[in-house]
Amino acid sequence: MPHNYYLYTDPDASKLTWIPWDNNEALQDGKQGGALALDFSNMQANSWPLIEKLYDDEIYKATYDYYLFEVMSAAFETTTTQALYDTYAALVEPYATTEVAGYTFLNGPSDFYNAVDELKEHASDRDAAVDAYLSGQ
Repeated sequence: MPHNYYLYTDPDASKLTWIPWDNNEALQDGKQGGALALDFSNMQANSWPLIEKLYDDEIYKATYDYYLFEVMSAAFETTTTQALYDTYAALVEPYATTEVAGYTFLNGPSDFYNAVDELKEHASDRDAAVDAYLSGQ
């Protein structure tokens, strides 16, 4: 969403710093019109002028492509991310699956397990989307 970040001009470095906030939907496909495609082909005219300008620049686009590759090869490498989800799920599973009715958003233990599976599938889907995008460049 266009309002979930700030741009800060650091006077010491003379550079812009991107400050994200309200990332509660960061691991979803997108609501309110959906997430932007990796190539920004579904971007509405003039709704994201900074992204449009940067993506149209050959050097910035190459940098964007490089960082996509780096992020998916390191911080969000699929098997590592999925293993991390499993580790965290194991930590909270005994508590999440035994929550008391009226104090939970879960309808039962299967909701917890399904949510973990959805996160793992999302990691795999995003990896495939980045692979498809980068191979088309």
